[in-house]
Amino acid sequence: MRILIAPDSFGDTLSAVAASAAIARGWSAARPADELRSAPQSDGGPGFVAVLASRFGDLRSATVTGPLGAAVRASWLLDDRTSSPVAYIECAQACGLHQLGGRPTPRTALSADTTGVGQLVDAALDAGAHTIVVGLGGSATTDGGRGLVDALGGPAQAVQRLSGVEVVVASDVENPL
Repeated sequence: MRILIAPDSFGDTLSAVAASAAIARGWSAARPADELRSAPQSDGGPGFVAVLASRFGDLRSATVTGPLGAAVRASWLLDDRTSSPVAYIECAQACGLHQLGGRPTPRTALSADTTGVGQLVDAALDAGAHTIVVGLGGSATTDGGRGLVDALGGPAQAVQRLSGVEVVVASDVENPL
């Protein structure tokens, strides 16, 4: 029998990649003759970059500003298999809820920003990305992207830097403002 194993992450317990591997181990133990295909999924939230990195691309990392100003390490992916490189960025790595040091509070809700996401976008632009896919899930921010724009040098500079670059949002919800 052919089996496709395609889970998303399991909240704060297992990443999609880890869940897929665990399911495959269990299945193989019970039915070793079956042909398994692992295809972890992501909705743009935590684990987005890891899911894609399990399939393709050049995994890179950078030290960026976390949601409350502390330095954090964030991974991102560059797919340069074509003449139009694509970068994949995960907001949760730069400004995720898990980086608040506990439950959100009124103070963290007002303070958390997207500067680190802007720094990842800047790194992707410096690497030659023509398309930037931003996974939005798991973010702790409330600044509406202001930190991202500031990290790119302010509104005018951000428009100039992103001119000719396609920015795509990876999200599992619609949230019209």
